Amino acid sequence: MNRESLYQSVIASARGLSLGALWQHLEVECRTIPDNSALRKELFFGLLQQLLNAGQVRLASDGVFLSGTLQEQLQQLENAWPQPDSDDELDDLDETGFWFLVNAPAGLVWITPEGQEVWT
Repeated sequence: MNRESLYQSVIASARGLSLGALWQHLEVECRTIPDNSALRKELFFGLLQQLLNAGQVRLASDGVFLSGTLQEQLQQLENAWPQPDSDDELDDLDETGFWFLVNAPAGLVWITPEGQEVWT
């Protein structure tokens, strides 16, 4: 698997969409890899790191950008990530994606090449 081509494919299909949509598009790209949850999480955070470093996205919550370094912001998201064995439906990442809607500490704001913000 070529991570860079996978990232580019996900970015092309999910640009402008929410954090949950980014996760779902990554799931589609990884569908042929058996038991891929840990790998998907690693790829997801790698992709977010790349997008943040490139200035293509920012993380925000309730209309306010997260503070701290990019690594600290990603750590907030990772610290809140649901445990794989959780029975709480609000921790769901794949079916309804409730976690992204209810419990994620931030969402995506896409930054256009012109510098405009697209809040998701």
